[in-house]
Amino acid sequence: MVDRRTLIKGVGSAFVASALDLPAARAEATDPLCYASVDDLIAMFKTKKASPVDLLKAQIKRIETFNSRVNCITDTHFDEALKEAKQSEDRYRRGEARPLEGITVAVKDEFARPGWRITQGSLLFKNSPRATENSAIIDSLESAGAIMPIQTTVPEFYLFLGASTRAWGTTHNPWNLEYSPGGSSAGSGAALAAGFATLALGSDMGGSIRIPASQNGVYGFRPPFGRVAGGEVPMSTSGPMARRFDDLVHLQNAVVGPSDKIMAAIRPALDYPAQYPDLSGWRIAVDWGAGIATVTPSTKDAMLKGIEALRAAGCKVDEVDCGFSKTERSTFLHGLMSTSIGSFIELANSHRDQLSAYMTDFLDLVGPVGPRAAEAADELLERWHRQVQQRVFGKGYRILLMPTMATPLFKADMFKSKENKLAFWDATGLGYALTWPWNLLNRYPIVDVPLGIVEDRMPAGMQVIGQTFTDLDTFQFASNWSRLRPPLFTDGRFPTFA
Repeated sequence: MVDRRTLIKGVGSAFVASALDLPAARAEATDPLCYASVDDLIAMFKTKKASPVDLLKAQIKRIETFNSRVNCITDTHFDEALKEAKQSEDRYRRGEARPLEGITVAVKDEFARPGWRITQGSLLFKNSPRATENSAIIDSLESAGAIMPIQTTVPEFYLFLGASTRAWGTTHNPWNLEYSPGGSSAGSGAALAAGFATLALGSDMGGSIRIPASQNGVYGFRPPFGRVAGGEVPMSTSGPMARRFDDLVHLQNAVVGPSDKIMAAIRPALDYPAQYPDLSGWRIAVDWGAGIATVTPSTKDAMLKGIEALRAAGCKVDEVDCGFSKTERSTFLHGLMSTSIGSFIELANSHRDQLSAYMTDFLDLVGPVGPRAAEAADELLERWHRQVQQRVFGKGYRILLMPTMATPLFKADMFKSKENKLAFWDATGLGYALTWPWNLLNRYPIVDVPLGIVEDRMPAGMQVIGQTFTDLDTFQFASNWSRLRPPLFTDGRFPTFA
């Protein structure tokens, strides 16, 4: 553990953009509390070298300084959060601190808390009635002592790889403002990269935790369906995002487990250890996802460097082909829309004049969702599950690796990058995502781990996929990865807001 003075010295010197070989951009100094780890913050809170109020005020100041560039926040709840931070200080004084006492969490504009509004990134819901009760996952965060000062931006109806909406404008990536922070948990990923919160909450129905994790250089966990009390629709699940793997463990332990509000939540809660053995002797498979998208050389090279480190650590790594194909995207999409997630379609069609530009194209692309859609998706799920078992886990591989995105270089503003209906997938970034097959295959746990900066000051990530419900295998891998590869958010590797 380190005290605040040590953090100031270490993090202050780390804000040197030359480590990223940036010719003109320079990361601007900040209070080091904004990027401190959960363990370091808790240690400082316990020893009174800093307080939850200090942390919150530092992050509020950073939001006021930089969010005009990033635009990743819908609503702020600073007054309420300051009251809660003071209550957390009292708990530390009394020796009654809970696991995330005083730690800030950015919350996606999807999860409810009394008095909050859930806009779904749409003008149709920007003035929606205020919530009257917590979402189940918010119950868990409150019980853990977390502070929730901000709600974060999403694409309209959570459907795209960025957050560019008529309701909230365009969210930009702190690493390079020209590009997207990913979606649909766009604002949560951007808020982490920007130092606006210590942890963040996301959800994933097509890659919506993994893609923004990849785009922002952070860790994200897409739990198997039912592990976290996020909802009743199998293709969608909720989970944690964090700048460090150790922080991801803290947040997952806070939100995992059953709730009396969600029938699908698995009992009992799984415990995620803080420490893991090495990977020596592991057999690891790699699928480049060629049937979905062609990974750019810079992203592939970053993965290959990681694979070299794995082999040096005693792993056997082989290439496989799970047989996924982009020709099945419509089957997945229609299957997703056949669930309650597609309930917005009728309302959206009757208010097209209020939609963001890409939403009308989406409605045309989807068309009517017939009774066969769910059946076709189930058939695809069964076929792909058998292929994954026969080609990967049935052959003794412990982990499957896949790129998250074929490239991180897609524009932040989908209004400007929109081309035509034939280019819809690429214009919105969806054509670059290698994530969506695993929302059909929703019992496989996936940790998204950072690959580092790969191109044009942008980070990229890699999916770490375990056998069904083997969450701890993916966490063991990610723990080792965090030590094998150079981390971001240290030694000059910070976003520049340029």
